[in-house]
Amino acid sequence: MLAYRTKQATAGAALLLAVIVVSAWLWPHERPTDKSTAASASVPLVMHTSGGRLEVATVTATEAFKLATPKELLGIDLGTTVSQIQVPVVYRFYIEMTKEWPITPDGQSLIVQAGEIKPQLPVAFDTRTIEKHTTSGWARFNKAANLDKLERSLSPLLEARAPGYKQLATEAARKSVSDFVTTWLLKHHPLPDGTTRRVHVFFPGEAPTTQRVFNPNTAQP
Repeated sequence: MLAYRTKQATAGAALLLAVIVVSAWLWPHERPTDKSTAASASVPLVMHTSGGRLEVATVTATEAFKLATPKELLGIDLGTTVSQIQVPVVYRFYIEMTKEWPITPDGQSLIVQAGEIKPQLPVAFDTRTIEKHTTSGWARFNKAANLDKLERSLSPLLEARAPGYKQLATEAARKSVSDFVTTWLLKHHPLPDGTTRRVHVFFPGEAPTTQRVFNPNTAQP
């Protein structure tokens, strides 16, 4: 009888030991979910877009052009025909959107490497707002033709001036990109209430500075 009890106790102890070993093997020492959550902070986000162009800034300016054509005949000055045009112009700037736009998280901030700011061509202007003035030289009769020549050159002249306004449009473009990314994040990656992300927008050739950081909760319209 004693031998039977001893054998039964030994079997029970062996069963208990087996349960402990299996439980220890199945229960991990480190939770994998904790690891993956921490690692996700460094995984780039990919913003899917429909491509095309994103208009990021406009610059309104009044442009003036002048065309003077002097003429001589046998050394005699026949005068100079002068035509002038003044017109309000709207320079529009855009960024070409790729189908996938990588956004790199950096703590509570997001780094956005945006595309190059480009002027939309031809430059837009309203022909009804053009102011014209033309005069012929004292022995000239070509003021209408001279003015027409100047008018026909407006588009290439404005295209040549457009890149000069790029720097003026840059900060407005930075704000537009920041707003665009923030809107996308709120829709596809909402954060808990009270949590904010600061969006850093950089254009080609720029180095990081604090002046290029936007907080969507404090940015002014």
